[in-house]
Amino acid sequence: MRRLAAATLLFAALAGPSMAQQSAFGLDMHDAPVAVPDMRFTGSDGLSRGLGEYRGRYVLLNVWATWCAPCREELPSLDALQRDVGGPTFEVVALSTDTGRRVAVERLFAEVSVDTLDPMIDDTGAVMRDLGVFALPTTLLIDPNGQEIGRLTGPADWNSPEAVAFFATLTDP
Repeated sequence: MRRLAAATLLFAALAGPSMAQQSAFGLDMHDAPVAVPDMRFTGSDGLSRGLGEYRGRYVLLNVWATWCAPCREELPSLDALQRDVGGPTFEVVALSTDTGRRVAVERLFAEVSVDTLDPMIDDTGAVMRDLGVFALPTTLLIDPNGQEIGRLTGPADWNSPEAVAFFATLTDP
């Protein structure tokens, strides 16, 4: 166990400043922005949207599914983050991978009391592949230029004091 800890410390020391920084709530911030494709998804109104429509603001893009227990658990905190911090410079986008299952997505939103977020659905089934998502939930932080600047694989408490402070500072004009 000591060898593993020592190896981890040595790796971190050797990696130096090129290693991505991690926020207090687990979001890994990239050293350099990463291009994100302008994929399409559908809102609750049935209209197609693309990530390009969010240019000019930060987007916390959460990729999830109704069958994913950790996804279900974190949805209320994403909803609260949008309610507390969302606005003209920041938006939470909850993107379900449940292709063709809008009724199940809307039922889950009602069940877990998510009422601020618009349930978006990937109707193409391509989002996970296009974004390099290998586990759910996965959340990307996208900058106002449409580039990924952070990522977290796994659940988080998105409405924790640390997360709210981070996003409030990030979006403060």
